[in-house]
Amino acid sequence: MNKLKSYLLISYFFLIIFGFQASNASINNQILPLKIETFFKNLVTLEADFIQVGPSGNVSNGKLYLDLPGKLRIDYNKPNNLLITSQGFWIVIQDRQSQTTNNIPVKSSPFSVLLENKLILENENFKTEYSLSSGIITFKIKSQKKDTPESLTMEFSEKPFSLKKWIISDTFGEKTTVLIQNAKYNNNLSYLLFFPIDFPEPND
Repeated sequence: MNKLKSYLLISYFFLIIFGFQASNASINNQILPLKIETFFKNLVTLEADFIQVGPSGNVSNGKLYLDLPGKLRIDYNKPNNLLITSQGFWIVIQDRQSQTTNNIPVKSSPFSVLLENKLILENENFKTEYSLSSGIITFKIKSQKKDTPESLTMEFSEKPFSLKKWIISDTFGEKTTVLIQNAKYNNNLSYLLFFPIDFPEPND
């Protein structure tokens, strides 16, 4: 009889534990999308330092500026000579050393999700996944197309809710991680930040 009582108590204990975990999972499934959606709705500008780790482990750093919708500046510190800017339609990639410029459409870049500042969770073109572990909220965005391996994963701290890093996975499955530090939200930024460099015309 005592064994039966012990068994029933243990069973009841596990039912409570697993029921509580299932309840928490259900609550998270409701709360996390709302938190992420609210973050994007309220995000107007962002100024931050960043550390970028490439697929081969190479590390670079610099300053990041966002002014939504459409405006972006990623200014790499030396010895990296890159400057990336956008004013809404094109991502402009410039090499200060060689004084060369390349343009790609915003819609063809991983930054389109951020720059267009749309409600990603309601966009039928994207598949979204989210999870909460140890105070870190992970939000993954991927195209609904099965033949498109690219994805963007963002990680947020839960308290206070703040963007900490994003991970871009490219066509070949290689990942670039960008860590966000000293973030400042919704301050006024000069529009001049988002202009590309006007390199002199090459001599014939």
